[in-house]
Amino acid sequence: MILKKIKAFLKTKGITGFYFGRSLKTVAEGSLVLFPYDPAVLNCGITGVLAFKRRSAQTVNLPVQKIEHKVETLFEYTWERLEKKRPGRIDSYLGGKDLLKEIKHLCNRFKAHDEFYEVFSNRGYREQLSNLCAKLESLIEAEDNVRIQKKGRLAAEEYESMSRRIIQLRDILWSLKYEILENIDKINALGSFGQYDNTPLAVRRLKEINLVFNNLDRLEVRGRDSAGISLLFVLDEANFSRFQKTLQEKSLLDEFEARQAGYVLLNRGIRINKHSPTVSLAFTYKIAAEIGSLGDNVQYLRKQVREDAIFQHLIRFPHIDHSAVAHTRWASVGEISEANCHPVDNFGVAQDGFHEKDGVGVCEPNLTGIIHVCLNGDIDNYQSLKRDYERESGRAIAKEITTDTQIIPLQIEKYLKKDKTLETAFRLAVSDFEGSHAIAMHSDLAPGKIFLAQKGSGQAIFVGLAEDHYVLASESYGFVEETPRYVKLDGEKVVEGISGKTQGQIFVLDQNSSGGIEGIKAMYYDGMPIELSEEDVKETEITSRDIDRQNYPHYFLKEISESPRSVEQTIEGRVAIVEKNGKRCPQILLDASVIPARLESALRQNRIRKIFFMGQGTAGVAASGCAELLKYYLKETDIRVAALKASEFSGFMLADALEDTLVVAITQSGTTTDTNRAIDMAKGRGAYTIAIVNRRDSDITFKVDGVLYTSTGRDIEMSVASTKAYYSQVVGGSILGLRLAQLVGSITDDLIIAEIEHLWRLPACMEKVLEKRREIGQSAEKFAVTKQYWAVVGSGPNKISADEIRIKLSELCYKTISSDVVEDKKHIDLSSEPLIFVCAAGNRDDVVGDIVKDTAIFKAHQAVPIVVATEGEHRFEPYADAVIYVPEVKEHFAPILNTLAGHLWGYYAALAINEESRYLFNFREQIHEHVATSMDKGQDVYEIILDEGFKEKAARFYKAFKERISHNRYTTAMAIQAASDLTLLLKYLAGRLPVSDFEFDFGIKGTAPNILTAFFECIGKVINEMARPVDAIKHQAKTVTVGTSRISEKVEGLLFEALGNHGFNQNQLTTSNVLVLKRLQAVISEIKGTTLYRIAGLNYLGEPVEDSTIHVIKKEGSAAELVSRVETDNRLRGTKRIIVKNGNVFIGKGRTDNRSILAVPVISAGTNIDYLLLFNVGFKTQVELEDKVSALGGKYHHIRNLVEETSLAWKDEYLNLLEIEELFGISAEKISESIVNRVKNGSTS
Repeated sequence: MILKKIKAFLKTKGITGFYFGRSLKTVAEGSLVLFPYDPAVLNCGITGVLAFKRRSAQTVNLPVQKIEHKVETLFEYTWERLEKKRPGRIDSYLGGKDLLKEIKHLCNRFKAHDEFYEVFSNRGYREQLSNLCAKLESLIEAEDNVRIQKKGRLAAEEYESMSRRIIQLRDILWSLKYEILENIDKINALGSFGQYDNTPLAVRRLKEINLVFNNLDRLEVRGRDSAGISLLFVLDEANFSRFQKTLQEKSLLDEFEARQAGYVLLNRGIRINKHSPTVSLAFTYKIAAEIGSLGDNVQYLRKQVREDAIFQHLIRFPHIDHSAVAHTRWASVGEISEANCHPVDNFGVAQDGFHEKDGVGVCEPNLTGIIHVCLNGDIDNYQSLKRDYERESGRAIAKEITTDTQIIPLQIEKYLKKDKTLETAFRLAVSDFEGSHAIAMHSDLAPGKIFLAQKGSGQAIFVGLAEDHYVLASESYGFVEETPRYVKLDGEKVVEGISGKTQGQIFVLDQNSSGGIEGIKAMYYDGMPIELSEEDVKETEITSRDIDRQNYPHYFLKEISESPRSVEQTIEGRVAIVEKNGKRCPQILLDASVIPARLESALRQNRIRKIFFMGQGTAGVAASGCAELLKYYLKETDIRVAALKASEFSGFMLADALEDTLVVAITQSGTTTDTNRAIDMAKGRGAYTIAIVNRRDSDITFKVDGVLYTSTGRDIEMSVASTKAYYSQVVGGSILGLRLAQLVGSITDDLIIAEIEHLWRLPACMEKVLEKRREIGQSAEKFAVTKQYWAVVGSGPNKISADEIRIKLSELCYKTISSDVVEDKKHIDLSSEPLIFVCAAGNRDDVVGDIVKDTAIFKAHQAVPIVVATEGEHRFEPYADAVIYVPEVKEHFAPILNTLAGHLWGYYAALAINEESRYLFNFREQIHEHVATSMDKGQDVYEIILDEGFKEKAARFYKAFKERISHNRYTTAMAIQAASDLTLLLKYLAGRLPVSDFEFDFGIKGTAPNILTAFFECIGKVINEMARPVDAIKHQAKTVTVGTSRISEKVEGLLFEALGNHGFNQNQLTTSNVLVLKRLQAVISEIKGTTLYRIAGLNYLGEPVEDSTIHVIKKEGSAAELVSRVETDNRLRGTKRIIVKNGNVFIGKGRTDNRSILAVPVISAGTNIDYLLLFNVGFKTQVELEDKVSALGGKYHHIRNLVEETSLAWKDEYLNLLEIEELFGISAEKISESIVNRVKNGSTS
């Protein structure tokens, strides 16, 4: 009675069940369990998602009307209205910052599962949100036009606040339009809702999967030769039975069982583990393709999920637990293949739980459960761990799997079998691994949990803390679509552990929790607990709008296209020209957060005598640009201004006291080790410090006295080759320099005004350069591939342009490139006839005249000059192969436009080189497809390589390839050896070179498998060497072995067994002879006897000479009692000499005894014929006509031609007029004569 009352009361509180001592896995959501049962055994980059198990709300109050009302309020506070009502009230603009924050918060509520489902399933809500988006778009457009009109007319701080509010408005629009409405479209497509029900459960799962795919799309810029996702579900037995019944009704059960076959985890693979009272199912989708575009892999994975009827049915059944992990990869260990694509599992061994059932390989449930793992980084001791595993377990890792990741689940499993819990097994396993790594794992042994581990530097794992789920990602942009809040594993930290120093951290995320840091169990690798607190929770200002590729083919092009706006945002709010007493006065608004009062005082009092700009890489070049600008502004002073690499400054320029020194650090990320260390050392010696940085709250911002943020302070560059950061850093340096000069008193207001006006012009000038993309692209496409050696040159400030362009050309095109002063180039290496990129725009007239003369010298020495010049400057045209014209700018700002042109040229140069790689890739795919299709039709590799169609395909490509070589399309990126090898291999495939020469060229015998394998390896290497991924750094360790697994084919049959019995194999036969023997096996019934001869005394070319000899080695069967002429006269002559000379199989009659003989020339160590194997054969009595035609080979065509010369129409049936011994024992001439006589005489039987 009491229990009934308790249950009734709990029901009023939304609690549907009340239990004692029950497992959480076996009760419904919304239940209350006292003293829950928790079994003691086995209790328990990358991107993934783990949703919390919470009972859905009975009613959901969507904030649509609230948002509509607040958006209407925005229109009451436009700039135009405020100017009329409350002039100068920037605080009220767009309702003030609090109103915008409130709208953003309300929009974020739509991302929660219940609210999202309401919008998803209600067309009216979607239309309301679409209308809101339209209103916001019109408001943004109107206010942005006002902003442009007000540029230079508003006080700097007002203009900055106005810009910031518009950015907030854009973030709100982006969230509604793309993070909500566009994702609804994606989920609709992913769930095939026209065919299946859109249940809340299905929508929830697909929302999570869609989020993972969105993250993969962003993460693959760091690697994209393969991608995979693992989706793990746990059902109770009743729902699993219902699920199976549905599959049976839909005729999907056979497919379901077939996809469980195989011990290697491949695309569409399914793993099942039944452990009463639950059943675990893991669905895996993978793709491996070393050549492709951004987005291809995820598009393919989406298609796999969308078209998987079994999976679509599964997600509509109730499940107890679920999780997802995914991975995108640059191969570093192991070839690019589905088998090596992550995730990998613990079934990847050839002798574990795998057997044949009705002819199909079946994986039995693994005793230790399903373990799926993804890895970033490398397991440096993989080989030794693999050896240990195989020795201790007696099992071998499947030969198809060559990635080091495979050892991770096996190492975990090793500890599980020692009765460790999954958590302990995971910790002990990752502790065994050497090297820097980041690992994600989920398993049905701890359903509803994801295990993360990170150690060392170079990799990272973030955990995004969304309202109702965790989002794990190896980069911060992997979680910002859902939440700005995150915690991060710190695998670099070394601490005092349980028994000495320990490094490496482990997080265990738990679905059965309230979320946040409370749902994360953290520890070090030695097991010492980590207590997470709110101080560990960070927040990023970056949004998915900042990192979205927005329909550009590459992030690089997107970011360089955004650079004018980035420069504009750096200027906004920092400079202005205002009217005071009828006079134009400049404003430079850099407050104490940039230039602290102490530094300002030191500048005014002339106590700063040295100013150093420093950075590394591109930031180091930007430092040079900033220094040149400041020198120009301080030219009337004796203050020393210099630019240094941060590492050079800390290593060689540190004085004991730097109280008179200002050090300005330039960095994109704020985390550059050399730069941060130099700042620490400078501050320790009393220097004043400022940072020009792109990212808010980055490490360096806490080290320096002042910070100048470029752009909005939340710029992020997804492409490894940084571009827009450089421009905004130089412009930021200009603004800082103007203020420093103003404080020192070395610059007039008129000069500052002129500089501000020029800064305002820069974005428009940059846009004009970007408008020349097509022209610049044509230049790069035409010339970039034609020269092996490149150089970039510039004089004066444009040497800075040359230095920065050199970096980008090197990063994009993978070339070692020199950067020189123009006048020096003619004294250095013109003999190499390089491509020379000349930065001449903006130089003063007399300098340009000298550069024109130098360009003429370059051209005279067979170089290819590409010149960037100011519009209207035509003196370069007679000498330059291409001239890129840019708008006129002041000389000290010229590095911006020259560099922009060079960045664009480098981008299109990389595409041109990559296009040649793709050309080769497409041909390789044709050959691979031809081989695969032919094998599917029953042909073997020997037949394929001798097929006329195959040879013609190779010959056509050979001709096209040679033509491209003659037009220098491969000069810049293909090594001479590679070009030579590929040319030879194409000629071998085309049948234009004797296979006997193959060993001379490649050091292996010229068998069909060897030739094809060598071709695939060579062209694969060339494709990789020429591939230019643009946004990422290509991993040089990856290998390509497409097609090789199928062409290493063993040939079997009577004759090949006989060869084997004498210690020979098909690799010691020429390709044509292998094919001849294969065909002859169809007509030969037995081998009566065998004589093995040894051939000696051939010349270097393998040809018989007067001194060549032949010796009997062995006689067997019918040949044992026969006396051979060779036994008394060992000179190589007669028929045997002809066979050795031609190298072909011979079948015919013995001269003295009329026996049917088959002579096979055998190659040994070199290319020469070292043995002759002579068989005494017997023929089959009944042979199909087509087998006779095939076995006769070329002799058939000879017979047919001879018969047709007598005007007798040929029929294959004429072959049946002769006995089989005659067809293969007498000459084609005698056979044709016999056929003609018999037909004419009417004797056709």
